[in-house]
Amino acid sequence: MAEPSELTEEELHDALPEGKRARLGTFLRAEYAKGKEKSIDSLMKGKLTLEHNLGLGPQPNVIPPGEARVDAELRTVEIGWHPVAGMGGKWLAEKSGLGKIITKEIGKYPDPTQHWAVLVGDYVHQLWMDENLDVIYINGKLDRAEWHVFEVGKTRFTDEALKQAAEMVIHNMRTKRPAYNLISNNCQNYAVLLLDAIQVGAHRQFGTTFAIYQAATGAGTIKDLFADKHPEEQAPAEALEDERPGLHRTDTVQNAQQVMDENTTKLDNHRSWFSRDS
Repeated sequence: MAEPSELTEEELHDALPEGKRARLGTFLRAEYAKGKEKSIDSLMKGKLTLEHNLGLGPQPNVIPPGEARVDAELRTVEIGWHPVAGMGGKWLAEKSGLGKIITKEIGKYPDPTQHWAVLVGDYVHQLWMDENLDVIYINGKLDRAEWHVFEVGKTRFTDEALKQAAEMVIHNMRTKRPAYNLISNNCQNYAVLLLDAIQVGAHRQFGTTFAIYQAATGAGTIKDLFADKHPEEQAPAEALEDERPGLHRTDTVQNAQQVMDENTTKLDNHRSWFSRDS
């Protein structure tokens, strides 16, 4: 006969008298419940730790109150990137479904540990995620030492107008697809959409889009959306090429797309953590 320590739970149950068997069942159920509770508690603690390390969730708005206008003095628009710290990038990639789509075509996809944002003046405007990994808008004070920065165009949007434009872009993205996605709903997609809204010569089209956003959400206070304060910037592309180089409304987006394509690491261009299991 097997030693008691070698018996399975079922064999031990059958070997015991009825009274002891009942007590054992009660004990095992209690221990199982404790273990399950501890497991759930550990999972929740792990989730909260990950969220804390990644900084998921809304963050305080740092842009001071000001007038939202789209006809201010020209300012430089930049895009920048910095790495997502530590293991957060791996977790982000896995949760965004990247682990399920690693194939020979993986080189087409951007490294999820490389985070892009739009920089204007003293502030950074960026896509981030809430605790459910749905896209949200956050802003922050610009620390240039943290970013690899590239100039891509100009804007006449004030900081408050930029914030409202950024919120509108996120709202429109969430309407179509709320969840972050490495391919189609990421920081680069967001940057391009925001740049398209705020670039020189775009305020007429932006006014129409923002009016729809306001009607849907009741948000925003931008004034004079349809006022054409700079009609020369609304001219056809061929007219701008000679008269005002660099102000054609598609230049900012085209410049940004080229910069991001040239400076975003593709997953087959370096030995990433994915290749370690292959």
